[in-house]
Amino acid sequence: MGWGRKTYFTGYRKPADWASIGLVGDQLSFTTDETVTKLGLGYIMNQSVECAMDTAIRFTLLNAGENGVLSAKQMLNQHTRLAALVEENLIADGWYRPDATEENPNPKPVRGWVYEENMTKLWQNKITSEWYYTNAHFSAGALGADVKVVKIHREIQVTKKGNYYYNQEGKKIENFTTHPVIGNERALVNVLDDKTVLKSINKSLNRMVKSGKARQVTIGRGRTFSWNAWNWLEKYRHKHLLTMAKQRKLGDVVNGWQFTKGEINLMYGVEICDHKWEPVEKLGYYSIVMDVPTWFRDGWTHAVALRSTELPYLFLCEEEATDVCDQLNSNNYPLNGVSIRKNSEPQTPSYRIKHTYVTRMRLNGNAPVEDYMTPQEMFTQMQLGPKERYDALTKTMDLYPAKFAGSQKNKEE
Repeated sequence: MGWGRKTYFTGYRKPADWASIGLVGDQLSFTTDETVTKLGLGYIMNQSVECAMDTAIRFTLLNAGENGVLSAKQMLNQHTRLAALVEENLIADGWYRPDATEENPNPKPVRGWVYEENMTKLWQNKITSEWYYTNAHFSAGALGADVKVVKIHREIQVTKKGNYYYNQEGKKIENFTTHPVIGNERALVNVLDDKTVLKSINKSLNRMVKSGKARQVTIGRGRTFSWNAWNWLEKYRHKHLLTMAKQRKLGDVVNGWQFTKGEINLMYGVEICDHKWEPVEKLGYYSIVMDVPTWFRDGWTHAVALRSTELPYLFLCEEEATDVCDQLNSNNYPLNGVSIRKNSEPQTPSYRIKHTYVTRMRLNGNAPVEDYMTPQEMFTQMQLGPKERYDALTKTMDLYPAKFAGSQKNKEE
């Protein structure tokens, strides 16, 4: 089997994989609140890889409700019974051959979660690196063959340097035949007795309490447990309620400010917004750009290209910017010296207007916007006033533009 290169299969998978074979329900019995359902199930489904029973117990404790406290015996249900089959290695990530039909008399093997028809163990648990969390427990070539499918790895040290080889032992199964779990869940939940399922549940609970996945409420015989993430769920449920209980109507306009959703976050399909007031009209400023014809070397010849630079003229009014730009373009340049020419035409500097939009300007959704100036008035005072005025206005805003005009000092010297 090679020197230290044998794949170790594992019972760890993502919760979504366990949910695909029925270890997690799609509804919660204690509530009809869609927000609670989405958040609770989303929380479970987005955990990192874990054992099948861990996922089934997470769902069982969540399904008991906020005040639900359960003992291991009270956790006996279809989800934990199926999970116990995985823990007992009776359900495997492998292959099965669909039933033959007239159209397809020799169907190809299909990968899926399966069980052997005589309920023989199919694999052995072994913790491994994440690289193997998606590997099948056996290959499709095993179907119909006489195979050893129970992988028992016995490590034997063969050198002082710590190299190992792995000897494989297992029970021989004649005419290896498997069936898909999906579609046969109802029959499978009755395979194991309660004692075996409870043993698997308690083993998982010990592990979950130690790692913080579940909370132990009482100790001793008949110890009880509860879900560990109710505070998290309530926090995001409250945020969603604030999102939905809008004090303003989306699209309302007051003093040039419009009520919007602001930043939108989806928490497991639940929309959570932090409402903002944003300017109805785009704000911006105008500047003047000078385009200067310049010689540059192009191989053995010279060519003319424009080099642009933005002049230190800033305007909040387009009309003022246009007047200054026209004045600059009307200037007569000195005729002394040899001018740069292109196609016999003299090349002289030209001026144009550049419009820059300002996007960083927002108020909190709870701001008393009736008492605020219009966005344009605030923007003008922030830019043309002293820095102390700029600082005062920014304290009333969630997002504000940089100061690029006017005095940068608190007081004029």
